Amino acid sequence: MRRCRIRCAAARASILTGQYAHNHGVQHHEYPAGSYRKWVETGANQSTLPVWLQESGYHTVMLGKFLNGYESYSVNEYGRANAPKDPGWSSWKATVSTYDYRNIAIRHRPGRFRAYEGRYSTHVLNDIAVNVVRKQASNPKPFFMWLSYVAPHHGGPDQPDDPARLVTPNVADRDRNTFRHLGNVKSPAFNERYVSDKPSHIRELPRIDRKMAREIKEARQQRVESLQAVDRGIRQLVRTLRRTGQLDNTVIIFTSDNGYSLGEHRRPAGKVLPYGEVMSTPLYIRGPGIPADRRVTQRVSMSIDIAPTVLDLARTTAPHELDGISLDNLIHNPGPRNRHLVVEAWNSDGIPLYSGVRDPRYLYAEYPATGEVELYDMRRDPHQLRSRHADPEYQVERARLAAKLAAMGHCRGRLCQR
Repeated sequence: MRRCRIRCAAARASILTGQYAHNHGVQHHEYPAGSYRKWVETGANQSTLPVWLQESGYHTVMLGKFLNGYESYSVNEYGRANAPKDPGWSSWKATVSTYDYRNIAIRHRPGRFRAYEGRYSTHVLNDIAVNVVRKQASNPKPFFMWLSYVAPHHGGPDQPDDPARLVTPNVADRDRNTFRHLGNVKSPAFNERYVSDKPSHIRELPRIDRKMAREIKEARQQRVESLQAVDRGIRQLVRTLRRTGQLDNTVIIFTSDNGYSLGEHRRPAGKVLPYGEVMSTPLYIRGPGIPADRRVTQRVSMSIDIAPTVLDLARTTAPHELDGISLDNLIHNPGPRNRHLVVEAWNSDGIPLYSGVRDPRYLYAEYPATGEVELYDMRRDPHQLRSRHADPEYQVERARLAAKLAAMGHCRGRLCQR
């Protein structure tokens, strides 16, 4: 199953609230439009998935990276060793020094502050997660754990083979250069030749030369290599759940907060923009009652659907109507859906970057600052090589999608589910 999401802090806030960013208010990873500080100031953190689950009897565990800006907010307000926990979490193990793969720290609540100097951060999170699962085996309460890795996000310390102009993750020693054969992205959108149909911020980009292509290849290789420790951690978790007798009563949801450009549309690196490599992220759900051979290929889901799905599986509800929907019906009854999804992004000052809609066939986006528009027929053009916004053949669809965006751009609750 694939879902759409484009901005890390906004995506995480949407997962936790079941709301679009225009409703929960965390619209960027930097303040004032976003960050953990915005999350607190808006009060969005007071009514979230962990709060609802905890109220219904769940033991809730936060482990790993939380919203961007959590560390700086905690240091400024409370001091690094006194980082607070967010409402709704029975156990709080959010990282500080999050982007230092060899020197993370955690203020365990309950528990003490601890720095894991010299240990690879993904391995630390894997070990803690396994211990949580073991302890919960004897707890009569059901549990919910959010395990959030920083990989494959960039982070330090630098390594000798890092590309000069692109940021990369730090790779565990055992995984370095294990994917040297990987190569670059095999997509027609890589180093796109003709961009006259694209907005000005794409038209202004130079084509990727051989030197930059080599750097992109190295960045891609390191990102994949950094995920090998994540894969091992998931394997450890599944094995521990099986050994403790919990696997048959546990649902595992695996996803990401956003995708990433690695040379597509001339962008050496980045996210945010309404392109497939950024917006399409994997979503795997495994658990009792979920068919093992079920595969849904339509882009039918967003971050706003995670909370409703978990609540549905937990047989509980939120105190108010959410923007997202439970995916349980889709899992059991896959097939075409006519649902429209809102795609939106803001600059750090809160000025909208673009807003748009994605339906089963088209992606339409408007850039209010420049008046530019993009329209892609994703069935005919899945790599978004030609925007059809000025094509006479597509003017009826453009008008329809513009009207849909006008109706849904500020939707809330059930009006977002159409």
